[in-house]
Amino acid sequence: MSHDRNEDEWSPQGPVTELSDAESWLLLDSSTFGHLGLSVDDRPDIFPINYVCLNRRILFRTASGAKLSTLLHNRFAVFEADDRSETGAWSVVVKGIATVLDSPVEIRDADLAEWPTWVPTAPYVYVKIEPETVRGRRFLRHLRTERA
Repeated sequence: MSHDRNEDEWSPQGPVTELSDAESWLLLDSSTFGHLGLSVDDRPDIFPINYVCLNRRILFRTASGAKLSTLLHNRFAVFEADDRSETGAWSVVVKGIATVLDSPVEIRDADLAEWPTWVPTAPYVYVKIEPETVRGRRFLRHLRTERA
């Protein structure tokens, strides 16, 4: 999660709430930017991606390159999205199996999704992450305390 380093204003020991799957998916639906974690040549790597949620799956589009090449050889993926506000932050992590869409129906549905338009990729290759686990957490902002 990205945040400033003003540790007096933000406490990682503040209240943390585990979210239900339904709450986690609502938060994922509210965002369009996250991070895809893969193992590239037996080393962890992170890729920023634009995504949409479709039928409780993470869907993103990509083109030829390291990300797609890795997914074709190792379909295990982790995806994380988060956000921060004045009152706190949230993070949702989805672990699952990534596959390239090849079904005409799935591709049609992907084409109809509301994609962020600021990062064009052509030709599109659609990838879905079929979740095995979903874990969401909400972090409340800790109030500044006086030091003795």
